[in-house]
Amino acid sequence: MGSGGPVKNLRIFATLVNGEQLELSDCPTGTDLIRAILHDAAAGAKALVIEATDKDGRVVRIVVPADDSETARVAIAQDS
Repeated sequence: MGSGGPVKNLRIFATLVNGEQLELSDCPTGTDLIRAILHDAAAGAKALVIEATDKDGRVVRIVVPADDSETARVAIAQDS
């Protein structure tokens, strides 16, 4: 586990076909989350970036720092 507090503004879950949700609660810090997803490659990661672009070109980017930050950064931009 990382030494910082939990990432307070981030919730990761999967919606299941039976209507339930499976929460990813074993990774409270950005460091823990990156380690869980990237395994051995996590040592060199500065952040985990999740980015999606919708059909209108808007880009949503979520950055989970691999440090003791307690907040993930969120940006929404129009792709040019």
